[in-house]
Amino acid sequence: MPTLYHNPRCSKSRQGLELCNDSETEVMVVNYLKQNLTEKELEGIISRLVGCPSRLVRNGDDAFKKSQYRELDLTNPADVLIILYNLPQVMQRPLLDDGDQVIIGRPPQGFEKILG
Repeated sequence: MPTLYHNPRCSKSRQGLELCNDSETEVMVVNYLKQNLTEKELEGIISRLVGCPSRLVRNGDDAFKKSQYRELDLTNPADVLIILYNLPQVMQRPLLDDGDQVIIGRPPQGFEKILG
């Protein structure tokens, strides 16, 4: 069952949730700001992302800009893991993970690769 990593305060994330709800695919929804992700979960997300791990970090976010992590290498999966574990609010959203690939829902219509 695919997992949607969701932030209800984000309009793109709400659109992604709506696409999931409208599909015939059952999706588990995780509000990653309330339910902190483990290092193992984040490692999985990073490893299954299509493309550079830097895409997972919202580096324009004030929390990131003001953090000690802004000097880390966003192309290094280990550094991205540190950032997302310690600053979950800067994780790109929404994310849809089917266990084989992680898709960033920007735009949310990209989820159709998993949802069918």
